[in-house]
Amino acid sequence: MTRDAASLRQVRASDPQSSTWLSANAGSGKTRVLTDRVARLLLGDVEPQRILCLTYTKSAASEMQNRLFRTLGEWAMKPDDALRAALADLGEERMDAVHLARARRLFARAIETPGGLRIQTIHSFCATLLRRFPLEAGVSPRFGELDERSARLLRQDILEDMAAELAPDAVSQAALEFSGSDFMELVEEIVGKRDSFSGLRVESDEVETAEAILADVFLGREAELIVQILPALAAGTPTDVNAHGQLAALDLQAANLATLIALEDLLLFKSGKTPYAAKVGTFPTKDTRTALAAVLPNLDALMQRIEAARPRRVAMQAARKTAALRAFAAAFLPIYEERKAQRGWLDFDDLIARATTLVTNPSVAAWVLYRLDGGIDHVLVDEAQDTSPAQWRVIELLTAEFTAGESARAAPRTLFVVGDQKQSIYSFQGADVAAFDDKRRTFAERFGAANQAFQSLKLEHSFRSAPAILGFVDAALRDRDAAALGPEVAHVAYRETLPGRVDLWPLIEPEKDPVDRNFDDPVDLISSAHHVARLAEQVASWISDMLATAVTIVARDGVRAVHAGDFLILVQSRSALFTEIIRACKKRGLPIAGADRLKLGAELAVKDLLALLSFLDTPD
Repeated sequence: MTRDAASLRQVRASDPQSSTWLSANAGSGKTRVLTDRVARLLLGDVEPQRILCLTYTKSAASEMQNRLFRTLGEWAMKPDDALRAALADLGEERMDAVHLARARRLFARAIETPGGLRIQTIHSFCATLLRRFPLEAGVSPRFGELDERSARLLRQDILEDMAAELAPDAVSQAALEFSGSDFMELVEEIVGKRDSFSGLRVESDEVETAEAILADVFLGREAELIVQILPALAAGTPTDVNAHGQLAALDLQAANLATLIALEDLLLFKSGKTPYAAKVGTFPTKDTRTALAAVLPNLDALMQRIEAARPRRVAMQAARKTAALRAFAAAFLPIYEERKAQRGWLDFDDLIARATTLVTNPSVAAWVLYRLDGGIDHVLVDEAQDTSPAQWRVIELLTAEFTAGESARAAPRTLFVVGDQKQSIYSFQGADVAAFDDKRRTFAERFGAANQAFQSLKLEHSFRSAPAILGFVDAALRDRDAAALGPEVAHVAYRETLPGRVDLWPLIEPEKDPVDRNFDDPVDLISSAHHVARLAEQVASWISDMLATAVTIVARDGVRAVHAGDFLILVQSRSALFTEIIRACKKRGLPIAGADRLKLGAELAVKDLLALLSFLDTPD
């Protein structure tokens, strides 16, 4: 059969005889390649329990398993000619009766495999590993996995208990130094980087005091100096008048760190060749400086003292913040670990850490890896761009025996990795996107040294989008972070003639929120003049106009007029814009799905409940 370039690359990537590192663009069919590779491994008479697929989310694992079972189920029912065509499309060349019979049995074989097909998240696999070797890992065989929601609730309870009685001083000091909007975000960061706090020390006697810094800046006559220059500033240029307002608002008789920071903002450069240097010779403006010639030496000296004090002030405040963070973490983390232990819980980080320790502990690692080595011959890793260093360590240890020397097995043991650096959720669960290429080189060297086939491939064709859209994406990403995105950013449209268009709308300048609000207002309402409301109205108006004029589009069923279901509105987060767009569309009578829309009967949990109810309803 004749194949196009995209299909050829997919068939080559799914070849089960070669270890493959695959960089796949969005919409290039990577999930299909994953399922095809597993299907071809099963066709090659690999036992299902010897295949391990590591995906990034439970939904991805469920999607892959559903696709695989759907494919195998279809094979079981296809006539010979249709089955031969399906296997040929997969890249298989053997079409004899024995091979066809094996293909038809794969569905039943996969279902009957003890424990089922191993398509898991990395955390789920680590949990399975710990339950298999609980004694060696030092965990309870009946430990529970602490999901994100339960972990968040547990941390909130601990924070409330600490504030109330367990460690109020640590909480209050951390809260004073915290400049963010959500303190729980800080708690999440501390838990995610708990290992970083084990060796951190801040010695209080090495930290400068605010009093010492202020004493070196404010020598006693600064208030008199400011009084002398204020009239000249008030009569100067608009820049001088603005400076007059800022200086007049300061109380230099009772100067504190806030006073010093305000003077830094006014009297030091913020950018340029010498950021945070004193504005000696440039403040105030030229004519005003002439009028203040008698006091300029004192003013310039004050600016130079502020310049010299700034690094000390920044270091002092950073040390103070660090000390508060360290004290809070030192109080929070032991309580967190204790309450998890009381309930027999391990969170996601625990699973990775305990599994890594298990397979690196000199006293038990050899035994554990020996037992695992007898059970895993093929490892497939999905969404590899979001894999953290700790997770990579687990994968490296799992596959170490693949390249350790000659194997007694006739068939090669393979590694398949697929990811796309451009789709990385930066820093999610400690992911390092730049590690994607580093690990590719590491595994290529390892398999090459063992004289085993290892190929690096790219899936560049997009089955989803038009050349105009893809060209815009390439142009936007070109010359960006090469270490993270790779040296080349290129997409190829599978449907080369598909029309497409990218419109860039003029920026709507943000409007400052009005200061005066009624104290008893239940919510902060967005006015129709607000920039968020204006953008939402613009989106709704654009959609309404396209529907009213029956703009034609090219769809899978041919050329037709656009309808409401053709529009997909993407936002970065569920902020005010999200709700305003829904409100604007509903106001215009546009049919819109709203916040969340799902087919309730299609959800797996609902199916499980229905199956349970059907069973309970059976008379016998």
